[in-house]
Amino acid sequence: CHPTTHMLRGLLLLVLGTVLCATLSAGQEPSDGTYMQLFKCVAGSARQQWDLSRVVNNAGDKTIRLKQYEDKCLDISNYGTSNGAQIWLYGCHTDDKEPSHQNQEFTYNTATKQFRSTLSGKCIDVQNNSTEAGSPIQIWDCSGSGNQQWVYNETDSTLRGVASGLCLDAGTNTPWTPCATQPNQGYPFCNMALTPQQRAADLVSRIPVADKWRLFGNSASSIPSLQIPSYQWWSEALHGVAGSPGVTWAAPTTCATSFPQICTTGASFDTGLWEQIGQVISTEARAFSNAGHAGLTFWTPNLNIFRDPRWGRGQETPGEDPYLTSQYVRHYVYNLQYSSEDPKRLKMSSCCKHYAAYSLENWGGNDRCSFNAVVTQQDIADTYFPAFEACISPAGAAASGIMCSYNAVNGVPSCANSFLLTDTARNKWSFNGYITGDCGAVSCVQNNHHYTNNSDDTCKAVLTAGLDIDCGDFLPNNLAAAVSHNAVSMATVDHALTNLYAVLIRLGLFDPEEVQPYRKIGPDQINTPSAQALALRAAREGLVLLKNEGSALPLSKTLGSIAIIGPNAMATTVMQGNYYGTACSLTSPLVAIKNVISNVNYAQGSTIQTLDQSGFEAACTAAKSSSATVFIGGITNDIEAEGHDRDSIAWPGVQPQLIERLTQCSKGPVILVVMGGGTVDMTAQRDNANVSAIIWAGYPGQAGGQAIADVLFGTVSPAGRLAQTIYPAGYVNQVKMSDMGMRPSSANPGRTYRFYPGPVVYPFGTGLSYTTFTYKWSNTSVSSIPAGLVHKHIGDESSFLTSPALASVTAVVTNTGKVASDCVVLAFAVGPDAGKNGNPIKSLFGFKRIFTLNPGQEATVTFPVTSYDLSYVDNNGGRASAPGDWHFEVEGAITRITLEA
Repeated sequence: CHPTTHMLRGLLLLVLGTVLCATLSAGQEPSDGTYMQLFKCVAGSARQQWDLSRVVNNAGDKTIRLKQYEDKCLDISNYGTSNGAQIWLYGCHTDDKEPSHQNQEFTYNTATKQFRSTLSGKCIDVQNNSTEAGSPIQIWDCSGSGNQQWVYNETDSTLRGVASGLCLDAGTNTPWTPCATQPNQGYPFCNMALTPQQRAADLVSRIPVADKWRLFGNSASSIPSLQIPSYQWWSEALHGVAGSPGVTWAAPTTCATSFPQICTTGASFDTGLWEQIGQVISTEARAFSNAGHAGLTFWTPNLNIFRDPRWGRGQETPGEDPYLTSQYVRHYVYNLQYSSEDPKRLKMSSCCKHYAAYSLENWGGNDRCSFNAVVTQQDIADTYFPAFEACISPAGAAASGIMCSYNAVNGVPSCANSFLLTDTARNKWSFNGYITGDCGAVSCVQNNHHYTNNSDDTCKAVLTAGLDIDCGDFLPNNLAAAVSHNAVSMATVDHALTNLYAVLIRLGLFDPEEVQPYRKIGPDQINTPSAQALALRAAREGLVLLKNEGSALPLSKTLGSIAIIGPNAMATTVMQGNYYGTACSLTSPLVAIKNVISNVNYAQGSTIQTLDQSGFEAACTAAKSSSATVFIGGITNDIEAEGHDRDSIAWPGVQPQLIERLTQCSKGPVILVVMGGGTVDMTAQRDNANVSAIIWAGYPGQAGGQAIADVLFGTVSPAGRLAQTIYPAGYVNQVKMSDMGMRPSSANPGRTYRFYPGPVVYPFGTGLSYTTFTYKWSNTSVSSIPAGLVHKHIGDESSFLTSPALASVTAVVTNTGKVASDCVVLAFAVGPDAGKNGNPIKSLFGFKRIFTLNPGQEATVTFPVTSYDLSYVDNNGGRASAPGDWHFEVEGAITRITLEA
């Protein structure tokens, strides 16, 4: 689901038809998609003052507008015309003349006191004839009942319900205090001595049946009889609290720390960094929530494997390796959710997405909402599943949420796939939490995959498979009918709701504030000096030095002048990648470099993807008069994004021509800084002797500019490693993106470093430093292991998360250069018949980032060897021991353990 607020309208209308958060204070402008509700009348509230002049006078465009926000109109969600279609606030679109889009026009009958939709002929109505504050507003067949009668108060401009005396309200925030009053305090769901599941089951048993249907969308309605306010399940925090329906950017939460995009963070290979980022993001998420500006269910992280360099969302992931991704989520997700401050409650809820085998947006006529990912059991077990098991298993990160993906897996849509949701996630991996569909994915089951052909069967398919909630309106709009037609049982409905509310109870939403340390987190804990320092550290650690001929880097800080060229030189929000929030500060590379060298000659030279070369001369003029030239380019979200895959992995536009021109006209060395989540073919630049150095930056976040300057001028030595393979451009002509196979076949040369044996530009794990290191193995605990011992630990019920160490190998790393530097040690296992018969060429089984190794200093790193490191996945998805010699490699140093048959 798409994150950024400025892109939400198109998403909401075209993809999912869902809503934005309604948790703003009365003085802030409501967002598009804010649900209407009954609420106690508040004097002077801008959310309750209406301009009815266009309707009452039966003139103009017949819209009902907020008086202080005249561009906001009452709107029937998703152009609905059926009973129960909810009413929200949306930007007025009177210029849209499509007849089916006239969902903002109403007429008023002074005699009956009813507002009638001109689109459907139905009346504005209070859901379930309720007179309680927080009750949602909908359209329904006009009946003349009191809940359809409204009186306009010209004195204070309020619209008041005749039956309730309450005001029509545009989303004034209702605080979560359902257990603070009677009779709720006496109910079991408020009893903290019971388990969350017991409390949730009691709560669900007390919800009126008519109120249950609107709880199945991400914008869950209030439950007036239990004093439970509405709740927005959809908030985002991929690399910092991010733009999403549940998040409000207004005082006192106007910004959040923006860490590097995950592709850059993954390249750090620093588990401690991932833990600290998780802790900071969860703290800031709590600060937003405590201010009423976010929920506590954040749909992060993205665990899908970056299997194809064209994928538009690969930037959101740690990379192409399942072991790396598994380790990332174990360390990151656990620290998002859990803290010793309050071991009884979740700090926030993390949602592992997109389950499963999702890594295609829109390519070659394949759309993610209709794509059937045909995946072998071998690839599922070996590549696509490990990170999800690590994320949700109690032996891993024990995440409390899963998001099923748009695509089908082997013919069954993920959100209707009981093998994925129930058999594997809940039964095999012991998942404890809720399962949401991606936004619009439930609708895709019927309308795109055509797995079902009516709404009753769709509701049944997804709920019986194990889904609990729909990001969208399909379930809220159709579930009541499915139950009435006996397609879905009330037991199934209540089971799903119990899963949902158990998570909210674990988050403390039904407990007193005074017993919860997390409720005390305030906005002063957003973007603290320590958080800013962590963002800078993360950006520094994720930069990867790919080339450094003649030790061109680091540049001298006393350099006389420097030319800064390229379309990303002034990047700010570009450095955040996608799923980003409002950063409290953003420093472009150009500004950061100017803080080091006063004499900077800047010229853009070219854009990212146009063919205009008119800026080349200015770029050359700058380069000719400077002691060094730094080109900062690559790609942006205009080229790779959610919903948009690439067709080519070549440089876009005329950037390669500009680089070539700079190598001819520059007075000093030419250094490239390449941004982007996916990579570009740098063969020409790698092989060009006049390109002195190349740095891959990914999307380095709010401190990205400073980090780039720090590496260029040697404030820090780079130590990041590529977490993805950089292929030549021709690679994408050898395999269809829709081919999900990882292993070589007649139509597929293989994917990632584990299975692709062909030529690459830079392999997975590449990364240079400003110093040199030597690597050797100092100790292997055993020389041989019986194959039967390995077989004992790889049965059907086993897990790589709990597999015991059968041996260990110890490497020694020595800094043999002249510069202190971090060092990332990557350990690979190479088994018998590696690269043959579907076996991996090699597999990462351990890594460690060593900090500040001084010249002449050495460090030791010990890696455990488990049964999973000494076995292969077979064609059926099971594991089998592989007798023979197993080699363990660190930067060319090899040690061996023999697996004896």
